Amino acid sequence: MPYCKHCGTKNDEDARFCLKCGASLYAAGGVVYRRNTSWQVGRVLSLVIGALILLIALGLVVGGGALIWSLSTLTDTSGYMVSNPMPLSVDSYAIVQNGVNVHIPSMVWAPASRNVVSIRISATSNNGKPVFIGIAPQQSAVAYFSGVDIDRLVSYDWTPSSLPSRGSPAYVNIPGGALSTPPTSQVFWVAQVSGAGTQTVTWTPTQGDYWVVLMNADGSKTVDASVQVGVRVTILSYVGWALLVGGLLTAFVGFVVIYFGAVPRPRPREPF
Repeated sequence: MPYCKHCGTKNDEDARFCLKCGASLYAAGGVVYRRNTSWQVGRVLSLVIGALILLIALGLVVGGGALIWSLSTLTDTSGYMVSNPMPLSVDSYAIVQNGVNVHIPSMVWAPASRNVVSIRISATSNNGKPVFIGIAPQQSAVAYFSGVDIDRLVSYDWTPSSLPSRGSPAYVNIPGGALSTPPTSQVFWVAQVSGAGTQTVTWTPTQGDYWVVLMNADGSKTVDASVQVGVRVTILSYVGWALLVGGLLTAFVGFVVIYFGAVPRPRPREPF
C-alpha cells in the first residue's frame, strides 16, 4: 500500500498522486512503504524454537568441554585416571576384591575391549617381600582360596591422585588355613605380575565374574603394600569431542532458525 512521502497519507495501489496533498507518488525517489514490524506467529515460533535449540547446544558444549577438560586434567600421560596410593595391610594370606562383574551388552557394533576400558593396578611392598597381583575368574579363585585365611576388601577410597585422599580401607576376614601352593604356580590367572619393588599389571576386561587379588609372591602370610588403581576409558575422549562438535553445529542451526525465521527480512520500507 503506497504512502505519500510528503504527508504520509495512505493511498490506493493504483493511485499516482496523493489524495490529500496532490504530490506525485512516483516522483524522484519512487514510492516508499512502511516497514512491517508486527510480531507474527511464525516469527514468534521461530524465536522460541531457535532459543530451545541454542539451549540444547549450550548443554552439549558445556558437557563435552567439561569431559575433555576432566580427561586432560585428571589423567596421566597415558590417559589413566590414577588413584592416590592406598596402604593395604592384613595379617592373612591375601587381600581379595571379589564380585568384579564385567557385563558387555551385545551391540550391532562392538569395539574391541581395549578401545573402551583398561585397568592398571600397581603395588609396592611395604615389608620387603615380593608382591603378587592377579586377576582370576571367580570360579577358579573360589576353588583356590577355599579354606584359606584371607581378607575381603569391602570399603576403600580410590581418590584420584590430583585430589586429597579420604578415609581408610575396611576388610572382612574370612578365617582359614594356609595356602597349599603359591599364586605364581597357578595357571588360571587372566592377568598377573609378581616381583620385588613396584609391580604393575594392566588388564583389559572381558565379560565374566572376577576376583582381584593382592598377595606375597611366595604365598606367605601378612600382606602389606601400597596400591594404586588406574582406569582408562578411551571412548570418553571421542564422546567429549562428539558432544563439543555436535553442540557447535546445533548452535549454528539455532542461529539460522532465529535469523531466517524471527529476524525481519529487508523489504520495501514504509516510513510512516
